[in-house]
Amino acid sequence: MLNLNTNDASDPSVIGSVVDIPRKFNLLSVFAIGYSICTAPSALILSLGVIIGSGGQTTLIWGQVAIYLVSLCMACCLAELSSAYPSAGGQYYWAAVLAPKSWSKASAFVIGHLSWASAVCACASMLVSLAEMVSAMYGIRHGYIELPAWVNFVIYQAINLIMFVFNCREDILPALSRFWLAVSLAASFICFVSMLARAPVKQPATFIFIDFTNLTGWPDSISFLTGLLGVNWGFSCLDAVTHMAEEIPNPRENIPKALIGTVIINAVLSWPMAIAVLCCIQNIKDVSNSSIGLSSLSLFMQIFEGRTAGPIMLQCMLFLGGLGAVFSIQTWQSRLAWSIARDNGLIFAQYTKRIAPAPYETPFWSHVYSSIFVALLGCLYLGSSLAFNAFSGCLIQLQYICYSFCIVCLLARGRDSIPHGPFWLGRFGYVCNIVAVLWTLFALIFYSFPPYKDVTPSTMNYTSIVLVAFLALAVAFYLVSGRKKFRPPTESMGRELNLAPVT
Repeated sequence: MLNLNTNDASDPSVIGSVVDIPRKFNLLSVFAIGYSICTAPSALILSLGVIIGSGGQTTLIWGQVAIYLVSLCMACCLAELSSAYPSAGGQYYWAAVLAPKSWSKASAFVIGHLSWASAVCACASMLVSLAEMVSAMYGIRHGYIELPAWVNFVIYQAINLIMFVFNCREDILPALSRFWLAVSLAASFICFVSMLARAPVKQPATFIFIDFTNLTGWPDSISFLTGLLGVNWGFSCLDAVTHMAEEIPNPRENIPKALIGTVIINAVLSWPMAIAVLCCIQNIKDVSNSSIGLSSLSLFMQIFEGRTAGPIMLQCMLFLGGLGAVFSIQTWQSRLAWSIARDNGLIFAQYTKRIAPAPYETPFWSHVYSSIFVALLGCLYLGSSLAFNAFSGCLIQLQYICYSFCIVCLLARGRDSIPHGPFWLGRFGYVCNIVAVLWTLFALIFYSFPPYKDVTPSTMNYTSIVLVAFLALAVAFYLVSGRKKFRPPTESMGRELNLAPVT
């Protein structure tokens, strides 16, 4: 089923890119980047407050299966494109290559910035989760006090700065990515075993596999569909590994392996975790409406019957896994920013497109650029958590829009109009393309629903407004600056791509 044509597979420069970063990564370390960001078993516990009241058992058990299949289709779509066109730009580069020539330049610019914005939002979202973990753990040890917002803000910025430092040297990044992979796997395993060993009451199989919980006020069908957002969170950011294409040997084969492996390993580990959570949960309503503001910690408190030492230990494990996610997201967002900057697509491109000299050898100024925007989003959190949640909540939809744009352009040209890489799925790839586009339409609709039918300003879902705002900003930036300065990668690389013409 796979086309095993591996000509030039070891050299990403076959698509015209200039490899400025040394190739220090291997398949395992790139897979570690992808897994550490998704880490679906831990993400399942962290997003429990979104899932458990929106379909509950059915969403956790059977909704996951749907997410697995869709995510595998998404990964296959990205794997085909990254095998044909391995580039640190990922969907930014694919948009330039596949869009009709008359609007290739604008498409690449807008898709590149939306992709980068989704990475920044992913980093900010994880940082807030980590800050809230620290505050909640401190709170239950000190009389259930609620810390002021500025404390979370300080924790947010401190973690962002610490992980920034760890991402500054290329020679240590592969080892660190493997370390965080081990931490993420260990965190999931320790939580899994501890919950099953300590839960005072185990729920029956009918509760786990058949029952349905709806605390949203929506009809059951809508409640289930909106609850998929929480499950989907652990299978978002799949494109992260594609942006490492210029730092790994044989990217045409290794990037698809890392993509598919990320989905499969996460799926294999996540389903048992869902069963363990439902087996051990004692009171769904208390977890859904956590009095301590953190559904995962409420779950652990139930399992340990109100004692605090065990829950804090398990929450610390999730915290460590979250640090690995921030580390990997920063690696991802800096590579994407750098790929745009080298085509003069970013502000201060004369700096952000540079690779730092040895011993650093990273896109340092693109890393600084991205981390500053993450820090600014933290300031938004301090001013209005509602506004921040609106920004961070749209990261999945932003990613899917960018993926689907490239897929639609591919389908419009014809799948056989591009040079096939070693990973090519033929007719099955066409099915994956259709599933990916349809799922994007689904996500744009149902992931924009408020979590509760009785809407208040604090429970409203402002995702659709933020999506339009991001798109408007990207287009405005192109019209003001990008139209004059930006050179799409198809021009700056000066290479004929042998594509069927689309006008």
